[in-house]
Amino acid sequence: MAPVVSSAITLLALAASITDAKPLLAPGRHAPPGVANHLSIARRSLHKLIARYYGTSHGLSKPPPLPEKRDTSLPSGWSYFGCVAESNSQRLLQGFAFSSSTLTPLLCVNECTKLGFSMAGTEYGDECYCGDEFVGSGGGMTDDSTCSIACEGDESEKCGNAWFLNLYSYNSSSLATCSGVIPPASTTAALPAATSVSTSTTVVNGTTSVATVTGIATASITTGATAVPSINATESLTSTGTATTTASASYPVHTDSDASEWYSLGCAIDHTPRILSGYSALSQYQMTIDSCLTVCEDKGFAFAGVEFGDECYCGQSLPDNITYSDTACNVNCDGDASETCGGSWALELFELVSAASNCTDDSTTSASSPSLSTGALIVTAGGGGTTTKAAATTAATATAATTVATVATTTAAGTTATAAATTVPQSSDRHEVWAHHMVGNTYPYGASDWANDMSAASAAGIDGFALNMGSDYWQTARIADAYNVASRKAFKLFLSLDMTVLACNSPSDAANLVNIVQQFAGQSAQAMHQGKVLVSTFAGSDCQINWQNDFVDALARNGVNIFFVPSVFSDVSTFASATWMDGELNWNSGWPMGGSDLDTSSDTTYMNALGSKEYMPAISPFFYTHFGQNSWNKNWLYRSDDWLYCTRWEQVIAMRDDVKMTEILTWNDYGESSYIGPVAGALPAGSDEWVNGYTHTGLSSLTKYYSTAFKTGSYPSITKDEIIMWARPHPHDATATSDPVGRPTGWTYTEDNLYAVVLATAPSTVTLTSGTNSQTFSVSEGLTKLKIPMSAGSMGGTIARSGSSVASYNSGSAFSYTTSPSIYNYNYFVGSSS
Repeated sequence: MAPVVSSAITLLALAASITDAKPLLAPGRHAPPGVANHLSIARRSLHKLIARYYGTSHGLSKPPPLPEKRDTSLPSGWSYFGCVAESNSQRLLQGFAFSSSTLTPLLCVNECTKLGFSMAGTEYGDECYCGDEFVGSGGGMTDDSTCSIACEGDESEKCGNAWFLNLYSYNSSSLATCSGVIPPASTTAALPAATSVSTSTTVVNGTTSVATVTGIATASITTGATAVPSINATESLTSTGTATTTASASYPVHTDSDASEWYSLGCAIDHTPRILSGYSALSQYQMTIDSCLTVCEDKGFAFAGVEFGDECYCGQSLPDNITYSDTACNVNCDGDASETCGGSWALELFELVSAASNCTDDSTTSASSPSLSTGALIVTAGGGGTTTKAAATTAATATAATTVATVATTTAAGTTATAAATTVPQSSDRHEVWAHHMVGNTYPYGASDWANDMSAASAAGIDGFALNMGSDYWQTARIADAYNVASRKAFKLFLSLDMTVLACNSPSDAANLVNIVQQFAGQSAQAMHQGKVLVSTFAGSDCQINWQNDFVDALARNGVNIFFVPSVFSDVSTFASATWMDGELNWNSGWPMGGSDLDTSSDTTYMNALGSKEYMPAISPFFYTHFGQNSWNKNWLYRSDDWLYCTRWEQVIAMRDDVKMTEILTWNDYGESSYIGPVAGALPAGSDEWVNGYTHTGLSSLTKYYSTAFKTGSYPSITKDEIIMWARPHPHDATATSDPVGRPTGWTYTEDNLYAVVLATAPSTVTLTSGTNSQTFSVSEGLTKLKIPMSAGSMGGTIARSGSSVASYNSGSAFSYTTSPSIYNYNYFVGSSS
């Protein structure tokens, strides 16, 4: 519009303002965009003119300025920790979470404080997470500049980034885990300059003998009133625990960012099993030595190591034999090119000397009564010969009367982990064990097939199947057959509606689900819980139906009262308000989601969120799926090492006073390698590549052993000697010569071991063999876990007593470990002497 027009409009507006004339446009009318723009400009010009003319007269003075920016200081006891990485495939903080368009650090910290959490983190501008501990593989610190997204509620403050949190902590600048087993803060070290020395000491069962180390620096360590022998000092340790140390040199001490002190032990040649196997965090973004040491200290570990630039490993002790190198650690840290973070299969090792935190609660390791363990450590000094030095470490002694205690002993060739049943939590409630059964794999099933499955499951202590029902038209008929067979076998069934394929977006979809449940609710084999029809799901959080009104209440209106325990994968913070659910099946609790072994943090999170509602944990032996992009496009694994099936059972048994039901995942999900039943029915297309020939039925005795303890509150007596073993068919880092799908995600989480469990009626000698690798163990009566590294060839094992074999297994041609596979297969082959 020409300037003359604009000026004219300005004059008209001025005239209208002065003479109170009618507005240019009638009420409710709007000027064209161009005219409206100039009208607004004219009004602003008029206001400026009047203000200049009248000054502060006639009430036209400026309004008071906004108050100074509000106080954003954190509540008392809270402090900023730093910018940390999220976990892979799960949240680092899992206590509570919310998003807000007005998010600030203060808002997030306040909400976490109200709920009693000790950690708070802001992420991606508008997300807040609360928790008391780190979960999964994350927690590595990076530079604050990475957390660069402005907070939605205050652009002057930063609220994380994609997969990074600005983390805040309560009463802890370092987030040290007081309940972890770490050297106490009073530990001191005398650290003279390094020189070449000769040292000696070996302690076995309280008896002192002598070994020699040359070319190794030494130090003396004092913990409270008791002298603790250094791993590199001339020393004597008596049976009463009194140690004397002659120190002439020291290892260098590394002080990390929170002022904790760590010995730098040198560059160790790593191998499988890993030197440090307590916890691992791989592919860490911008990893530094400090960030790894902080993670290990926070998690309560006494040893830490960095490898290949971006890998962090933690452990509670060192293995017996370690080879050191002066040249193998040659890779710069991803987060600091001036530092070296190990190398390819080379680990920069550190030992915690003194922690910066001042933990004073009862769970802190006592400084006056350390528990010592010793072992022989192989060292290559300066590229020269191999020598031996004594290793003394603080032992992890955390035990609980309500768990199965596990004690591991590592030797040069293998590991023994003995599970000895202690007191099982007692409860007067009925306890039940279910197994997830994929109806989608039963197309060719007849009554005899269902009967075989039910007989085998019942013999293993399983009470019934959760029938995973999909959308195939024929599945209803197979489920009807299952209910008919189960009614004659005192075996129970309930529906697990698979909401990844069943429609759930409209009232008619909801009505279909209601009809399905109604069809089988009255069957004699229907599983009941608290007098109601037991019903579950797989998924369902994305459904558009109203679960309360359209499903639960609709069934009740038709005379079917259900006990609804779905697995909906929702935010746990929604559980308490979800009145339509009676509990929750924690599907992903069956496997670790990263490279470390499974813990119970997910169980705790779910139980806290559910309150008085039913919690159902999952148990699974393995997980591997390998479908290509032209199929299901699923190619990953979950870590199933270190006797996962046994470990998970023991965890669930330890919480039986709070848990009444558990579900085994699965009986027959062949596509994901999690099956414990026989390979039968119709396999998903393509899964035969990693399923055929890979039986898992050898786990049946373990299922029976553990299910009995869960249901009765007492571990059964072992009346038959048996050895069960399992292994994968090739190294985790092997390259398949003709696999179109490619190596699965998570392959780095696995280790190349033969795992075995021995059920012995009396003390015995056990020999494990993998190819040319063989090792003999002495085991006690009861259940013992063993492992040895894999070697090319078949696998086998023998239990002997008084010079005679009482049980044995050999895979023969049924299984062979190869270092050059044609296709990738991370499924396990299971064999058993029974």
